[in-house]
Amino acid sequence: MIYAMSDIHGCLDKLETKMKHVDLEGDNRIVFLGDFMDYNRESCQVLEYVHDLQKTYDDKKVIALKGNHEAMFLEWIHEYHKPAAGEMESLMNFNDWLRTDFEYKGNTIRSFLTEEQFASLQQFAVNASFDEINQEAVRLVLSDHRNLISWIEKLPSYYETDKQIFVHAGVDEEAGKGWIWGSSDEMFLWTFQAAKGHFYKDVIAGHINTGHDLLTGNPDFHGVYHDGESHYYIDGGAYKRGGRLNLLAYDEEEEVYYSIQDDGTKERVKKYDPDF
Repeated sequence: MIYAMSDIHGCLDKLETKMKHVDLEGDNRIVFLGDFMDYNRESCQVLEYVHDLQKTYDDKKVIALKGNHEAMFLEWIHEYHKPAAGEMESLMNFNDWLRTDFEYKGNTIRSFLTEEQFASLQQFAVNASFDEINQEAVRLVLSDHRNLISWIEKLPSYYETDKQIFVHAGVDEEAGKGWIWGSSDEMFLWTFQAAKGHFYKDVIAGHINTGHDLLTGNPDFHGVYHDGESHYYIDGGAYKRGGRLNLLAYDEEEEVYYSIQDDGTKERVKKYDPDF
Protein backbone atom coordinates (compact mmCIF):
# COMPACT_ATOMS: atom_id res chain seq x y z
CA MET A 1 0.00 0.00 0.00
CA ILE A 2 1.18 3.51 -0.82
CA TYR A 3 -0.47 6.19 1.33
CA ALA A 4 -0.47 9.91 0.59
CA MET A 5 -1.42 13.08 2.49
CA SER A 6 -0.99 16.73 1.60
CA ASP A 7 -1.50 20.26 2.93
CA ILE A 8 -1.69 19.42 6.64
CA HIS A 9 -1.09 23.10 7.47
CA GLY A 10 -0.45 22.68 11.19
CA CYS A 11 -3.45 20.42 11.92
CA LEU A 12 -1.71 17.96 14.21
CA ASP A 13 -4.91 16.43 15.58
CA LYS A 14 -6.15 15.56 12.08
CA LEU A 15 -2.75 14.13 11.18
CA GLU A 16 -2.71 11.91 14.26
CA THR A 17 -6.25 10.72 13.53
CA LYS A 18 -5.36 9.70 9.98
CA MET A 19 -2.09 8.06 11.01
CA LYS A 20 -4.03 5.58 13.15
CA HIS A 21 -5.11 3.99 9.87
CA VAL A 22 -1.69 3.92 8.19
CA ASP A 23 0.04 0.53 8.24
CA LEU A 24 3.76 0.88 7.54
CA GLU A 25 4.59 -2.79 7.86
CA GLY A 26 6.21 -4.73 5.01
CA ASP A 27 6.60 -2.78 1.78
CA ASN A 28 3.95 -0.19 2.68
CA ARG A 29 5.00 3.45 2.59
CA ILE A 30 3.58 6.93 2.91
CA VAL A 31 4.22 10.08 0.89
CA PHE A 32 3.58 13.51 2.38
CA LEU A 33 3.12 16.07 -0.40
CA GLY A 34 4.25 19.17 1.48
CA ASP A 35 2.65 22.22 3.08
CA PHE A 36 3.01 20.85 6.59
CA MET A 37 2.92 24.37 7.98
CA ASP A 38 1.16 27.75 8.21
CA TYR A 39 -2.37 28.80 9.14
CA ASN A 40 -3.17 26.43 12.02
CA ARG A 41 -1.59 26.37 15.48
CA GLU A 42 0.80 23.39 15.39
CA SER A 43 3.01 23.82 12.34
CA CYS A 44 6.27 23.07 14.13
CA GLN A 45 4.71 20.07 15.85
CA VAL A 46 3.50 18.65 12.51
CA LEU A 47 6.98 19.03 11.03
CA GLU A 48 8.51 17.35 14.08
CA TYR A 49 5.95 14.52 13.89
CA VAL A 50 6.82 13.74 10.27
CA HIS A 51 10.56 14.20 10.90
CA ASP A 52 10.41 11.77 13.83
CA LEU A 53 8.32 9.32 11.80
CA GLN A 54 10.95 9.36 9.08
CA LYS A 55 13.72 8.78 11.63
CA THR A 56 11.76 5.85 13.10
CA TYR A 57 11.42 4.14 9.72
CA ASP A 58 13.56 5.73 6.98
CA ASP A 59 13.20 8.09 4.03
CA LYS A 60 12.26 5.24 1.69
CA LYS A 61 9.24 4.26 3.76
CA VAL A 62 8.29 7.77 4.93
CA ILE A 63 8.74 10.18 2.02
CA ALA A 64 8.32 13.86 2.83
CA LEU A 65 8.17 16.37 -0.03
CA LYS A 66 8.59 20.13 0.08
CA GLY A 67 5.61 22.42 -0.49
CA ASN A 68 5.48 26.09 -1.36
CA HIS A 69 4.84 27.04 2.29
CA GLU A 70 8.07 25.34 3.36
CA ALA A 71 9.83 27.15 0.51
CA MET A 72 8.49 30.53 1.69
CA PHE A 73 9.53 29.80 5.26
CA LEU A 74 13.07 28.85 4.21
CA GLU A 75 13.34 31.94 2.03
CA TRP A 76 12.34 34.08 5.01
CA ILE A 77 14.98 32.44 7.20
CA HIS A 78 17.72 32.81 4.60
CA GLU A 79 16.92 36.47 3.98
CA TYR A 80 16.90 37.54 7.62
CA HIS A 81 19.62 35.32 9.07
CA LYS A 82 22.65 37.59 9.43
CA PRO A 83 22.20 39.70 6.26
CA ALA A 84 25.38 41.41 5.15
CA ALA A 85 25.97 45.01 6.16
CA GLY A 86 23.99 47.39 4.01
CA GLU A 87 21.44 44.78 2.94
CA MET A 88 18.79 45.51 5.56
CA GLU A 89 17.29 48.40 3.61
CA SER A 90 16.89 46.21 0.51
CA LEU A 91 14.95 43.63 2.55
CA MET A 92 12.23 46.12 3.47
CA ASN A 93 8.88 44.51 2.65
CA PHE A 94 10.57 41.98 0.33
CA ASN A 95 9.51 38.96 2.32
CA ASP A 96 6.19 39.21 4.10
CA TRP A 97 6.07 35.70 5.57
CA LEU A 98 5.96 36.93 9.17
CA ARG A 99 3.45 39.69 8.38
CA THR A 100 1.18 37.12 6.69
CA ASP A 101 1.54 34.77 9.64
CA PHE A 102 0.33 37.47 11.99
CA GLU A 103 -2.80 37.77 9.84
CA TYR A 104 -3.43 34.24 11.16
CA LYS A 105 -2.74 35.25 14.79
CA GLY A 106 0.94 34.38 14.51
CA ASN A 107 0.02 30.70 14.70
CA THR A 108 3.12 29.43 12.90
CA ILE A 109 5.82 31.54 14.55
CA ARG A 110 4.28 30.81 17.97
CA SER A 111 4.52 27.06 17.29
CA PHE A 112 8.31 27.42 16.93
CA LEU A 113 8.78 29.49 20.09
CA THR A 114 8.29 28.96 23.80
CA GLU A 115 5.88 31.29 25.59
CA GLU A 116 8.88 33.14 27.03
CA GLN A 117 10.47 33.55 23.61
CA PHE A 118 7.24 34.82 22.08
CA ALA A 119 6.79 37.31 24.92
CA SER A 120 10.36 38.54 24.42
CA LEU A 121 9.71 38.95 20.69
CA GLN A 122 6.61 41.01 21.45
CA GLN A 123 8.58 43.20 23.83
CA PHE A 124 11.40 43.58 21.29
CA ALA A 125 8.86 44.62 18.63
CA VAL A 126 7.74 47.68 20.61
CA ASN A 127 10.73 49.78 19.55
CA ALA A 128 12.07 47.83 16.55
CA SER A 129 11.65 48.16 12.78
CA PHE A 130 9.82 45.44 10.89
CA ASP A 131 13.08 44.09 9.46
CA GLU A 132 14.66 44.01 12.93
CA ILE A 133 11.63 42.06 14.18
CA ASN A 134 12.10 39.56 11.36
CA GLN A 135 15.79 39.18 12.21
CA GLU A 136 15.00 38.57 15.87
CA ALA A 137 12.25 36.07 15.02
CA VAL A 138 14.63 34.13 12.77
CA ARG A 139 17.28 34.12 15.50
CA LEU A 140 14.79 32.67 17.98
CA VAL A 141 13.57 30.00 15.55
CA LEU A 142 17.12 28.89 14.77
CA SER A 143 18.10 28.85 18.45
CA ASP A 144 16.07 25.67 19.01
CA HIS A 145 15.27 24.27 15.57
CA ARG A 146 18.41 24.23 13.43
CA ASN A 147 18.22 20.47 12.85
CA LEU A 148 14.58 20.67 11.84
CA ILE A 149 15.30 23.56 9.45
CA SER A 150 18.18 21.58 7.91
CA TRP A 151 15.80 18.66 7.35
CA ILE A 152 13.24 20.91 5.64
CA GLU A 153 15.95 22.32 3.36
CA LYS A 154 16.80 18.82 2.11
CA LEU A 155 13.25 17.72 1.34
CA PRO A 156 12.83 16.62 -2.30
CA SER A 157 10.25 18.09 -4.67
CA TYR A 158 8.78 14.86 -6.06
CA TYR A 159 8.59 11.11 -5.57
CA GLU A 160 8.22 8.66 -8.44
CA THR A 161 7.08 5.04 -8.59
CA ASP A 162 6.54 2.77 -11.58
CA LYS A 163 2.98 4.04 -11.89
CA GLN A 164 2.82 7.42 -10.10
CA ILE A 165 4.38 10.83 -9.67
CA PHE A 166 3.74 12.37 -6.26
CA VAL A 167 4.29 16.14 -6.15
CA HIS A 168 3.02 19.16 -4.25
CA ALA A 169 1.75 21.26 -7.18
CA GLY A 170 2.44 19.72 -10.58
CA VAL A 171 4.90 18.72 -13.28
CA ASP A 172 5.54 19.72 -16.88
CA GLU A 173 3.26 17.24 -18.58
CA GLU A 174 3.92 18.76 -22.00
CA ALA A 175 7.44 17.37 -21.65
CA GLY A 176 6.02 13.84 -21.48
CA LYS A 177 8.52 11.34 -20.13
CA GLY A 178 11.04 14.17 -19.86
CA TRP A 179 8.97 15.88 -17.14
CA ILE A 180 11.84 15.69 -14.63
CA TRP A 181 14.02 17.89 -16.84
CA GLY A 182 11.14 20.07 -18.01
CA SER A 183 9.77 20.84 -14.55
CA SER A 184 11.17 23.77 -12.58
CA ASP A 185 10.89 24.31 -8.84
CA GLU A 186 8.17 26.82 -9.69
CA MET A 187 6.13 24.06 -11.27
CA PHE A 188 6.83 21.45 -8.58
CA LEU A 189 5.93 23.78 -5.71
CA TRP A 190 3.99 26.80 -6.88
CA THR A 191 2.15 26.48 -10.19
CA PHE A 192 -1.52 27.15 -9.62
CA GLN A 193 -2.83 24.89 -12.31
CA ALA A 194 -5.07 21.88 -12.44
CA ALA A 195 -3.80 19.52 -15.10
CA LYS A 196 -6.42 17.02 -16.19
CA GLY A 197 -6.70 14.22 -18.71
CA HIS A 198 -4.36 11.42 -19.68
CA PHE A 199 -0.70 11.27 -18.70
CA TYR A 200 1.57 8.25 -18.93
CA LYS A 201 1.67 8.03 -15.12
CA ASP A 202 -0.84 8.99 -12.46
CA VAL A 203 -0.11 12.37 -10.89
CA ILE A 204 -1.02 12.75 -7.22
CA ALA A 205 -0.89 16.36 -6.06
CA GLY A 206 -2.07 18.78 -3.39
CA HIS A 207 -1.73 22.58 -3.43
CA ILE A 208 -5.11 23.30 -5.04
CA ASN A 209 -8.06 22.84 -2.72
CA THR A 210 -10.42 20.27 -4.21
CA GLY A 211 -13.33 22.67 -3.79
CA HIS A 212 -11.63 25.31 -5.95
CA ASP A 213 -13.15 26.48 -9.23
CA LEU A 214 -10.22 24.87 -11.08
CA LEU A 215 -11.40 21.47 -9.86
CA THR A 216 -14.95 20.96 -8.58
CA GLY A 217 -16.11 24.54 -8.15
CA ASN A 218 -17.95 23.30 -5.07
CA PRO A 219 -16.68 25.02 -1.87
CA ASP A 220 -18.42 22.36 0.21
CA PHE A 221 -16.42 19.54 -1.38
CA HIS A 222 -13.31 18.56 0.59
CA GLY A 223 -12.72 15.00 -0.56
CA VAL A 224 -10.28 13.47 -3.05
CA TYR A 225 -10.77 14.76 -6.59
CA HIS A 226 -10.18 12.35 -9.49
CA ASP A 227 -10.58 13.55 -13.06
CA GLY A 228 -11.42 10.05 -14.29
CA GLU A 229 -8.06 9.65 -15.98
CA SER A 230 -4.56 10.32 -14.59
CA HIS A 231 -4.96 13.00 -11.92
CA TYR A 232 -5.73 12.86 -8.21
CA TYR A 233 -5.88 16.02 -6.09
CA ILE A 234 -6.01 15.52 -2.34
CA ASP A 235 -5.87 18.96 -0.63
CA GLY A 236 -9.13 19.00 1.33
CA GLY A 237 -8.51 22.34 3.05
CA ALA A 238 -7.69 20.73 6.40
CA TYR A 239 -7.19 24.06 8.20
CA LYS A 240 -10.47 25.57 7.01
CA ARG A 241 -13.79 25.31 8.81
CA GLY A 242 -15.42 22.16 7.48
CA GLY A 243 -12.21 21.13 5.72
CA ARG A 244 -10.67 17.69 5.94
CA LEU A 245 -7.30 16.02 5.76
CA ASN A 246 -7.52 13.39 3.05
CA LEU A 247 -5.66 10.10 3.27
CA LEU A 248 -5.26 8.47 -0.13
CA ALA A 249 -4.20 4.83 -0.31
CA TYR A 250 -3.11 2.98 -3.43
CA ASP A 251 -3.31 -0.81 -3.29
CA GLU A 252 -0.45 -1.96 -5.50
CA GLU A 253 -1.86 -5.47 -5.91
CA GLU A 254 -5.40 -4.38 -6.78
CA GLU A 255 -4.18 -1.23 -8.60
CA VAL A 256 -7.02 0.68 -6.93
CA TYR A 257 -7.07 4.02 -5.09
CA TYR A 258 -8.97 4.37 -1.83
CA SER A 259 -9.85 7.31 0.39
CA ILE A 260 -9.42 6.33 4.06
CA GLN A 261 -12.02 7.89 6.34
CA ASP A 262 -11.43 9.01 9.94
CA ASP A 263 -13.00 5.77 11.23
CA GLY A 264 -10.70 3.66 9.05
CA THR A 265 -13.23 2.66 6.41
CA LYS A 266 -12.06 2.61 2.79
CA GLU A 267 -13.96 4.20 -0.07
CA ARG A 268 -12.84 3.52 -3.61
CA VAL A 269 -11.94 6.75 -5.38
CA LYS A 270 -14.05 7.35 -8.47
CA LYS A 271 -14.25 10.12 -11.03
CA TYR A 272 -15.75 13.25 -9.49
CA ASP A 273 -19.44 13.53 -10.29
CA PRO A 274 -20.96 16.96 -9.50
CA ASP A 275 -24.44 15.40 -9.39
CA PHE A 276 -23.55 12.65 -6.94
